[in-house]
Amino acid sequence: MKKSIGVLLSVLSIGGGYTSGMAAVPAMSQTAVVNDSLVESSFLPGTFIQPGQEKVKFYRLINGFRKQYEDAMERWDDIYLIITGLRTDPDYYKLVIPATYFSDPIAESMSIDAWKPKIPFVKQTLFEKELEKVPDLEKSKRIDEGVNRQLLYFYTHYPQLVKLNEEQLKTLDVPQVTVVEQKSAKEEVKKFIQPNIPSGQVVDKDLLVFKPNFWTKGGNSYLQFSQNYISDNWYKGGESTVSLLSGFVWQANYDDKQRTQIENKIEWKLGFITAPSDTLHSYKANNALLRISSKIGYKAISNWYYTLSGEFKTQFFSNYETNTNNLVSSFLSPAELNLGLGMDYKYIKDGICNLSVLINPINYTLYSIADDRLDPTKFNIKEGHKRESVWGSKVEATWKWKLMETLMWESRFSYTTNYEKVLAEWENTFTFTFNKYLSTKLFFHGRFDDGVTREPDDSYLQLQELLSFGLNYTW
Repeated sequence: MKKSIGVLLSVLSIGGGYTSGMAAVPAMSQTAVVNDSLVESSFLPGTFIQPGQEKVKFYRLINGFRKQYEDAMERWDDIYLIITGLRTDPDYYKLVIPATYFSDPIAESMSIDAWKPKIPFVKQTLFEKELEKVPDLEKSKRIDEGVNRQLLYFYTHYPQLVKLNEEQLKTLDVPQVTVVEQKSAKEEVKKFIQPNIPSGQVVDKDLLVFKPNFWTKGGNSYLQFSQNYISDNWYKGGESTVSLLSGFVWQANYDDKQRTQIENKIEWKLGFITAPSDTLHSYKANNALLRISSKIGYKAISNWYYTLSGEFKTQFFSNYETNTNNLVSSFLSPAELNLGLGMDYKYIKDGICNLSVLINPINYTLYSIADDRLDPTKFNIKEGHKRESVWGSKVEATWKWKLMETLMWESRFSYTTNYEKVLAEWENTFTFTFNKYLSTKLFFHGRFDDGVTREPDDSYLQLQELLSFGLNYTW
């Protein structure tokens, strides 16, 4: 390697001919000593000539370079000698490695990208003169161009000495350099001015704690109305009615994003309708519901949670039969309490679908009435009693599905049984939103209860439907 480097540097220094103001000189096999006296010409033996001062200086420069290079190589091979004075500059790396073929010298020799015409009669401006004082930011680029020109001369005159190519250098391992940073004295002084703080503690003024909020709260409220007018002489008969329906839903849910989830929900529906045919009551409560529900879940696996659930529901106002004062229902009559232990499956797709399927193998239901004027057998309570406890199982599925950008479907299906009687309910609400405040709602409520008394011609299946238009607000 040392010989190849020496050959390369000798040729580039002597044979390259790119020293400013100097012509190319032939390579010399050995170091020549040039004095100011006459020198015998190598072309005409016996003839002595006086060399020029510039040429003498150039020969001396080359001789000094060769001597310094040989001394440096001798010191480099001595492993016991601390090398000092060797100047390292990465810009010249192509000249100090074994003779290698690079593609840049050929590409630059054939390119005209850097060429610009010079206009001899244009004088240098003051701004250009000031630029000469600015640090040279393209020094490495110009050095590389000069090195490439030297290499191009070497490739064309000494191709037999080029043993490597640029691709082979890419496979070489780069030496790892470990940088040891020494701390300044100022940093050491800081240790003496810090307050005496026990290990594992921090200063209050340096502690900034962001307490995560795992609770999310939200709700929805609406006020809907509908109106139907029929004249007295309408050929099919009938009567004009006006109905009003209001609703409110408020939720507070807890999710620690790991194991525990808590869901709390309060909702009511309250609707009235005018009753022209009822001579005793000018209006009736056609929809009255108050429901409070809660679920506490602990994650089991994937989307399944061990769940303890509870639900209480009743109604607000009293309702009577048409043209009589016979009470049909009133506040806390009936009232229903459900407690269950089971598992809950949850699937949530933000903004599109929210599904929950609760399965309670163990479920307790308490039916009760507070008013003695009501018939308890219509509410799953034995005659002569005001309360009835039922053990069984329950399945409840709730979902909220955004069918379209302006159409939302909310549904709740529950199936409760003591393995002798069944109580099933299916509530559906379709909301078509016009904007943030106006919407149309379609309510459909189906109920099946074979544990109550019924008239001979009646069915256990009960239906309720309402279409309305009005205000709607979600937060």
